[in-house]
Amino acid sequence: MKRSEVDRNKLSPMMRQYLEIKDKYEDTIIFFRLGDFYEMFFEDAITVSHELELTLTGRNAGLDERVPMCGVPFKAYEGYLDKLIDKGYKVAIVEQLEDPKTTKDMVKRDVIQVVTKGTRLDSSIDAKDNNFIASIYDFEYCYTLAYSDISTGEVYVLLENNNQDALLRDILRHNFSEIIVNKKLDREFINLLRTNYHFNVTIYDEILDDDDYSYVYKKLKDIREITGVKHLLAYLTNTKKGDLHHLQEAKLESLKNHLLIDNNTKRNLELTETVRLRERTYSLLWLLDKNKTAMGSRLLKQNIESPLTNKKEIEKRYDFVDKLRVEFILRDDLKNNLNEVYDLERLASRITYGNLNAKDLLQLKNSL
Repeated sequence: MKRSEVDRNKLSPMMRQYLEIKDKYEDTIIFFRLGDFYEMFFEDAITVSHELELTLTGRNAGLDERVPMCGVPFKAYEGYLDKLIDKGYKVAIVEQLEDPKTTKDMVKRDVIQVVTKGTRLDSSIDAKDNNFIASIYDFEYCYTLAYSDISTGEVYVLLENNNQDALLRDILRHNFSEIIVNKKLDREFINLLRTNYHFNVTIYDEILDDDDYSYVYKKLKDIREITGVKHLLAYLTNTKKGDLHHLQEAKLESLKNHLLIDNNTKRNLELTETVRLRERTYSLLWLLDKNKTAMGSRLLKQNIESPLTNKKEIEKRYDFVDKLRVEFILRDDLKNNLNEVYDLERLASRITYGNLNAKDLLQLKNSL
């Protein structure tokens, strides 16, 4: 049974409420909170039961036959959610917005957040790697590439000439978890990203018109860069539906001071993963990564993938290394102290957004 086939006038009030929400999120699986379970209906139920190997059942909804249904426990939904996200699905979490004891009518429900591969804030993402989501805004004569890791608050932006090969090179160089594009972008290029490179690509045209996040782009001088960042922010705020003021000021990505390494070179040199198994173990990053914090591991990966070319900056970095090599007591003290520091960037993100737990607070306390 499909949603399009049912007579909505015959449906129960709860199922009509579900369909009204689903109509707004056509390309998203709805986790609909009912008591101690998140339940899925119609096509969502069939898809989820197949992907997660759950039992497909039915639910009475006022029709002659039961509508397809499957569900997952509220207290253990994260594991099921992670599997769906890893498979490339988007999931909208629908919660009760009022206490059933205080209302005689149907309990109000709505989407409190949409979880996608590039907008995760939970602890399931790789602590030693960034989780970047990118916006490609096509102006028809050039592109703006804006990207952010909302789990750390980093935001970057760069302008690209009207050259799809160069744009593809930069997309592959960053290996984004998710990409949003405006509808002007060439459909063949979108299909190339989806089919050949297996990126999650969403066509999205909205631009943020709220000044609440103007601090993110206020120092940018080019209107094209600002538009690209506002395009990304519109998607993030609409998806997460929470406080994202941990996002930092957007930085212009400078290509002049770094060596540009294409994806094939990076793979063949096994800089961050091996060629055969595509694993971190036995790569150059694995060999060098003796960092005591996840923040350090992410920074090291960025430096390996984008080596410095500025002689002054290289020599400055050498001075740092030499200082720690010679003053071994200072080095050991620093290592011991850093060993007690947790991932402050991601802790700050979860605190701002409001999805922290007691463990996060204890980690923040110990780090400080």
